[in-house]
Amino acid sequence: MAEMEENTVFEINDFTIVTDMEHFGAAFEGILQKYEFSGRRPCLPDDVKYRMTVADTNLISIGNSKLRVELLQPIPISPENSGPATSETNTEEHDDAYVPPFAVAEEVANVKHGFECTDSFLLKFGVRECIVIVPNDSSATFTDENHVNAVMGNIRAILHASRCEVPVFCYIKDQSLDMIAGYASDGNSTYKFSTVALRNINDRHCTMSALLFLFKENLGASTSAFHDEVRMSCRFTHVVPLKQNEYFRNHTVDSFGVLATGPSSSLPFDTLEVAATWRFFRENSLTENYAHSDFDINYSTYWTVKMKSTKTSLLGVFDEILSVYKEETRKAIRTDLNCAAILQKYYTPKDLPNAFQKLTVNSASEVKIGKHGEQPDVEGTNGPMSPALMRAWVDFIFDPSSDTELLSHELNLLNASSLGHQFSEEDLVDNVKLDTLFNYKYPHRSNTFHAPYKCAKKTTVTWRLAIALANARVFMTDQPRAEPQLWIEFLLKLREKYEKMEFVENVNNGIDHMQCGFSQKMQMLQMCVDARLKRHRMFDPNTSNRSDEFFDASETFNAETVMEPNNEGRYKLAGGNLIGNPDMPMYVPVTQDACPLTDEMIDARNEHLFSLNEEERVNLQMELVISDMQSFKAANPGAVFADFLRWHSPKDYDEKTNTISERMLIPNNVWVRSWEAAEPVPVANQARIFNDTKIAEEIFELFNSATLDQVRDWMKPTTFAATLERLIEIESSYEISEEKKNQRVSNAKTLAAATLNNSTKEYNKIAEYCSQMEMIHNMKVHLIHLFQNAKQKMHPPHPSETEIQNAIKQLIDIAEHNVWGCSGETEPVFTVKPQDPIGRALAAMGKLDELTEKQLLNGHRKEYIFIWNFKRPSTTTLPMSHRMYADLRRDKHSLYFSAGNDCNFSNASYL
Repeated sequence: MAEMEENTVFEINDFTIVTDMEHFGAAFEGILQKYEFSGRRPCLPDDVKYRMTVADTNLISIGNSKLRVELLQPIPISPENSGPATSETNTEEHDDAYVPPFAVAEEVANVKHGFECTDSFLLKFGVRECIVIVPNDSSATFTDENHVNAVMGNIRAILHASRCEVPVFCYIKDQSLDMIAGYASDGNSTYKFSTVALRNINDRHCTMSALLFLFKENLGASTSAFHDEVRMSCRFTHVVPLKQNEYFRNHTVDSFGVLATGPSSSLPFDTLEVAATWRFFRENSLTENYAHSDFDINYSTYWTVKMKSTKTSLLGVFDEILSVYKEETRKAIRTDLNCAAILQKYYTPKDLPNAFQKLTVNSASEVKIGKHGEQPDVEGTNGPMSPALMRAWVDFIFDPSSDTELLSHELNLLNASSLGHQFSEEDLVDNVKLDTLFNYKYPHRSNTFHAPYKCAKKTTVTWRLAIALANARVFMTDQPRAEPQLWIEFLLKLREKYEKMEFVENVNNGIDHMQCGFSQKMQMLQMCVDARLKRHRMFDPNTSNRSDEFFDASETFNAETVMEPNNEGRYKLAGGNLIGNPDMPMYVPVTQDACPLTDEMIDARNEHLFSLNEEERVNLQMELVISDMQSFKAANPGAVFADFLRWHSPKDYDEKTNTISERMLIPNNVWVRSWEAAEPVPVANQARIFNDTKIAEEIFELFNSATLDQVRDWMKPTTFAATLERLIEIESSYEISEEKKNQRVSNAKTLAAATLNNSTKEYNKIAEYCSQMEMIHNMKVHLIHLFQNAKQKMHPPHPSETEIQNAIKQLIDIAEHNVWGCSGETEPVFTVKPQDPIGRALAAMGKLDELTEKQLLNGHRKEYIFIWNFKRPSTTTLPMSHRMYADLRRDKHSLYFSAGNDCNFSNASYL
């Protein structure tokens, strides 16, 4: 028994519990090993500019909370980049006793890391490489101080164990706080990073002298240490309005002939943000306290200038062109009503319902709608704009080559009525200069598109109508009913031209299905006019009163041919005699034309065909052939099927062998059945295939009853294409990058797809792009105007045109980046010296030289950087650099500390 007890082995299971914090520590240490962060870090050279970017991201857990670990590393952005200096290259330049410096200490002490740097951690703490721990979602937000201290304590232990010198920050973030805790160590010295965020602070603590005291107090500095001067840098940001004269859009024939995209009435970015920076200076060089400031914005080291907007929307004329009305504008006019109803108070009620029915070939010129007062004998709609101006516009729409003297005269009257006495002659000259910036013309591009849009072509009436309606929206924003008035005036003229059988729209070889739906309807109207003209030419003028009872001949019809009465619809001799009646010559009959079809008609026809049975479907598809058979039998009594094939389908009849093709010999085929069933009916007695009168009246009824929203929707593809093409034309007047050129082509293709598929998403994308382009051009126009005005107020020397153009380009680049740029890209910087000519011009534009001392003491934003080479924690320790960044805004004050310590007891066991 004793022997058994001696050989018995008792096993004890390991019940060690791994805590959440230990799990976090192991995961974090594994990330450091993956990055190979052990030993000295390289010191980056100062002659190369870097941008911090997230190089890697990992997720780790503490309990149920997910934390995101991001590695931020510097990426060189300077062309003269020679790469960061490494510890190995440093050792080659010194003897064996040389020890590479602690990179974090070198970065914190670097006075060159001022406000030129835009990266968050570099500006706040002075470091260009770090690891950041961020809550992955709101559930992982640290709100308990003990929790944060526990995490940072664990991180400190891990950094010492792994010999990692890369600083680690724990980012504590919620909706009301912006607090960061951090730590870095090289084994002998450490840096502790901390923040203070205050919502309310006493005004007397918002000056440089008060912040300097807070900085020293935070470091525990004694009075005896005050002889060590602190190096400081300041940046004061002021936002001032740009005073500009009101812009008046000058209405000219040229501006009407192209799309009415021009300068908006004011600058889209209407404030100037100037950040005045004083580079590092000694503690007693400048003074700022509660009662006095030595900081004069006009004598700072340099300015960083931006354009800002105080408006809720940056979109201007383009909104109006595309009928993207704001809510308050929609209240001014009901766009869900038809145009006649919108103008109903301008009409005589009893004339309104029958206005279009009264328009016939005999009375079109006599029809008058509404009360015309001083001009009782002048036809046209009576509404917000005079009938004379509307008729001038309509004449331009239907005939661009017509004399524009009347239109020019009416536009000048419109200008005069809008001007009043508020614009001087000098103002008008300035406005003409602004207009010319939007009137670039390239005749050789007038008929070119960057993509095959499904819209009206530039030579069509539809194109010019879309342009005219856009003009009515833009140039007459104070008269919202001008647009429906122009539509009604256009319809009156359209009806008159139809009744008189005059030109309506360009048509080439039938309906062009690559044009938009409205343009196809206009082409259909023109083909209806052509059909009526053919009938009038075909038959004797004496029978014109019943010409609508006859039908179109084929395209080969000779207008000079006069038909003999009672000729059974014979057109001319075909050559040869009939097979079925050899004594009779064969005649070519007068036939009907096929009905042209728009996209909508094709869809409706296909839907109807699918609803029929097979026999009915075949008969409908053979409609034109059956009509030709009836006409042929009427013109050629005694003809047989072979005679018809000789004329209608020669390939199905062999003249040498006098035989019919095999496909026509198939028993009971549809051609044979149709021939046998066809009766001899001349075309004049047949039912119409192309009922042009019915189709035309349906189109007029559709146009007449259309709501304003429908009209805008019809014009949408053409207006979008015209807008984009016009803006591209303007953009092409100055040099653009290859990237912009590629973007231009890409957007043109996107619009082509939108017009084809009526895709709202793609239309919105183009609208945003065009709004961006419009804003850029508006800024360019107005900034030129503002700089010219500023030059008149300045003493010499004045900025050169090259300097002004460069300033405008940089301001536009900044504005474009802030509104549409990618967040990952570095924001462009426009830096000027206040006393240079361009700086003084900017000061004149924003009246910066008129800022009072009180305004300087209470700027929109004040920032300070303090760097102090101070012995801490005692006078016997080694001196280390300490840093504080203060960001004072109207709603929040934030202080960021980087405090060094040369005593490190935490890692004594590792020395």
